[in-house]
Amino acid sequence: MSQTSTAGGRLSPDDRYELAQRAQDQQRLNYPKHLIGVGSILVFASVVILAIAWQSRASAIKSNELQAYKLAAIEQLITEIQTLEAVQANSQSQDQGQPISDILSKFKRFGTQSKLVHDVGLPINPGKQRQGNVTLMTYPYNLRDPSLERLLNWVRTSIDQIPGLGVSSIDLKPGKQEWTMSVTLSRYQRNE
Repeated sequence: MSQTSTAGGRLSPDDRYELAQRAQDQQRLNYPKHLIGVGSILVFASVVILAIAWQSRASAIKSNELQAYKLAAIEQLITEIQTLEAVQANSQSQDQGQPISDILSKFKRFGTQSKLVHDVGLPINPGKQRQGNVTLMTYPYNLRDPSLERLLNWVRTSIDQIPGLGVSSIDLKPGKQEWTMSVTLSRYQRNE
């Protein structure tokens, strides 16, 4: 800054400009740029940590749901085993696990009783799955009939009349003229 000043102790416009420039330079030096940089880094780090935590939470939720599903399946199997043990202990149900040699003819007869339009016929690829001292017998059928009620009546009659018979799967599809039912009946029987 020059030592010249105007009359009355006032600064000249050049001096004022120079003084303002120095003050502005000093203000820039005092401006906390490093705090803004640190703050920006902390915000970025927080966003990254939040994304990782969110992903970890989603993975934990999925794992918990899977475990809950497995637990429910295990509880259902325990209930089924207890039911089977109770039924086996009952003297009236000694024939529940006995092999039935004419089961396929019974299915046909139940179809006739249910007044199905088409013959029940033979099951498609019946299966045997040995499990310890019992065998799981499966009887998959594809049936067609104009009446859904008659199809379901055939299933109900089969389950009611054959001890230990249950439905493993069922799929119903409406058609223009007929209903199509794909059903798999299954039954555990003792090995001979």
